[in-house]
Amino acid sequence: MAGYFRAEGIVLKTRDYGETDLLLTILTPHHGKVEAIAKGVRKSKSSLRSGTQQLCRSRFLFYAGKSLATVTQCEVQSIFAPLRSDLQLLAYAFYLVEIADVVVMPGQINRAMYYLLKEGLEALGAARPSLVARAFEARTLKIMGLEPRLDRCASCDGMLELKGKVTVAPAAGGAICSRCRGQKPPEYQVVPGSIKIWQQLNHINWRHLQRLRLSPYFDKELGEIMPAFLEYYLDRKLKSRALINEIGGVTDDGTGKNRSAARALRN
Repeated sequence: MAGYFRAEGIVLKTRDYGETDLLLTILTPHHGKVEAIAKGVRKSKSSLRSGTQQLCRSRFLFYAGKSLATVTQCEVQSIFAPLRSDLQLLAYAFYLVEIADVVVMPGQINRAMYYLLKEGLEALGAARPSLVARAFEARTLKIMGLEPRLDRCASCDGMLELKGKVTVAPAAGGAICSRCRGQKPPEYQVVPGSIKIWQQLNHINWRHLQRLRLSPYFDKELGEIMPAFLEYYLDRKLKSRALINEIGGVTDDGTGKNRSAARALRN
């Protein structure tokens, strides 16, 4: 239905539209994902330019057309400045945005996912980015109603063997005991300490996340298993993971720039 409406939102994606316009995908708490045109925004003097950048939280005034909304006004609330000056943080921000974009379906209102994204982007500027990503994955699964069972066997409700490694299986819904192994692949092996950290990440306050200390081993193990869980339920590979891995594995080329990562961001 045509008419004006106001909404706070985070710009997830921008695409060139015509000669001077942008087509935006904006996640809002009360209207779901809004596809909107920002007319003339690619002109240098456009008043909409600052508030319609990707990874920008703004207050928008939209005009709802038959198929697309039009941004008529916007007021910047946050550009998440710390993320824009650090390539690694920017890559993690794109990862959180990609998850939110995939989880929230067109026409679906998902306030919890909006506020999770807002808090996650804010946390990236203060805490270890890999920890923020793991907490974001854990809470996304919870919002989806797919929080894994990690205290007992997700298949038979039996006790878990906590000596050695614990088997976790997305298809089973969490950790599984030795009797249930091999029934619902794929399966992953993790140490009990990783299970405990995963459980903490489900509820720890964002402000306290920076106090959580992870060894490189736990960081690596959770960085492989938790995204794999999420991708299993989303039934797709998250492209931003490859970007994070590339940036983590490429060193400065001596010019002060990570050329390979910069290319990936442009693509």
